[in-house]
Amino acid sequence: MTLVHELSDLPSNTSSHEERLPECPLCGGARAKPSWLGSTIYDGCTYTYLECEVCGSLYCDPMPHSEVLARLYGPEYQDVLADHENGGEREISSVIRHLSAVHQSAPGLFVDYGCGRGQLLQEASRLGWRAVGVEFDREVAASVARETGIEVVGGDEAHRSLRGRADVLHLGDVIEHLTAIHEQMPAVIDLIAPGGILIAQGPLESNTSLFTFALWLARTAGRARSAAMPPYHVLLATAAGQRGLFRRFGLRLLSFEVSEVAWPAPQRIGLRDIGNVRTVGMFTLRLVSQFFSRIGPRDWGNRYFYVGQRT
Repeated sequence: MTLVHELSDLPSNTSSHEERLPECPLCGGARAKPSWLGSTIYDGCTYTYLECEVCGSLYCDPMPHSEVLARLYGPEYQDVLADHENGGEREISSVIRHLSAVHQSAPGLFVDYGCGRGQLLQEASRLGWRAVGVEFDREVAASVARETGIEVVGGDEAHRSLRGRADVLHLGDVIEHLTAIHEQMPAVIDLIAPGGILIAQGPLESNTSLFTFALWLARTAGRARSAAMPPYHVLLATAAGQRGLFRRFGLRLLSFEVSEVAWPAPQRIGLRDIGNVRTVGMFTLRLVSQFFSRIGPRDWGNRYFYVGQRT
């Protein structure tokens, strides 16, 4: 739905394994172990995923350098977004529902941090909010502004002109990309006015679900503990880890909902897919997993929707 297309302007953790802070970037837990995911290899470098022993979240170690981020989130990343769109109309509707309930008499400033194609900005604007998007790729920012007629600014400009002004700030599919969260999250929260609202949503890729269990089983049973693929998501959260992150940065919890969406399995299949065992298998597994998540504990699932308040 709304992903940061270019993160190379954000600060990143370039320290070595020995120099890194021994903390989970999400919950702050100080104990970690090798994870079931193993490692990923990209551009000749190996990125290992550790598992926090406190919240169970996975995080990349070392984090990619800024130069690597620039390549990761280049033009080809748009194809990744098109193939694996998480949000869609349902999650735009969820944000709009909350905006409709906030400041009904006098809508204020709504900031979409990582505004993507600008659909949410347009919907918020129709409700009477002054909508401003933030994008780190200048070309993307200019393109979205032209297409929507809504103001879209770069990261540096946002932190100069919007600091402490947002009545509501939205982070959609952003946090899992942040490589230096101790610096980046405070900078984002600093854009929110005192008493203002943060709406955040994104994947819970290490959270409990039948689908995640199947991935764990397949990875641990196989011999290969590394895969040649870009480390697009450097944080693979659990529900406990994600809640811990917001709590650590001083936000007051208003609501936290967990659901299970199709991604990374296909959302639907057609007749042409019947012969593809892998596609049919993932689709079927996800349907079964979604059923058990609906009847299981409320924290089962692979996606969260959070609403909190800056105190």
